[in-house]
Amino acid sequence: MKINTTTQLIAKEGWKYIFFVSVLFLLSLWLDFFSWVFFVILIFTIYLFRNPERVPVENDDKAIFSPNDGSIINISKAKYIDGKDYTKIEIEKPLLEASLLRAPTKMSLDSIDRRHGLCLPISSLLNKKLGEKVTLTCKCDYDNFFINVKSGIFARKIEIFKTIRSLKLAQRFGFLVDGDIEFYLPLDFRVKVSIGDRVKAGESVLGYFAYKGNK
Repeated sequence: MKINTTTQLIAKEGWKYIFFVSVLFLLSLWLDFFSWVFFVILIFTIYLFRNPERVPVENDDKAIFSPNDGSIINISKAKYIDGKDYTKIEIEKPLLEASLLRAPTKMSLDSIDRRHGLCLPISSLLNKKLGEKVTLTCKCDYDNFFINVKSGIFARKIEIFKTIRSLKLAQRFGFLVDGDIEFYLPLDFRVKVSIGDRVKAGESVLGYFAYKGNK
């Protein structure tokens, strides 16, 4: 796992790719060989690894924010691997959206489990069994919840930055080029989004933990 978060304008996970494409672009200029093609590829690569700053729109500590840019594709009641029922919220992260993952609330990570696998389309049935996946067991002031990060066909791997297990709201903690995020939240979680909604990492509220009376 990575040791540090990334705060540069361009995420450091993309530096080597940008350097490689830049070299190809300079060579194409020197050889006068389709330089415009390599220039377009260079711009696309820089755009892909952009690292925008995000500010949460609310300060309610019961709120859960989206950890990634994308669209809501599933909201349902589902069983998790512990056999219990949860509210499941699934967010698809397309290739062209910003790739930084951000903490959805102030939380700690009790465990980080990685299943090494293949980079397969999210829609593929094989992705569920053979795809690359990272499972985060999370704990905040109001309840425990789980996050599954699944890679898509364009994601070489799922990056998790920090070994420190304490995260602030909207803190960058990972990098996903293409894939989706599955939340498993308590059944009494108040969902504030709908299927088809577009969300932004660290800005868009997915919903709120229920008030327990002693929190």
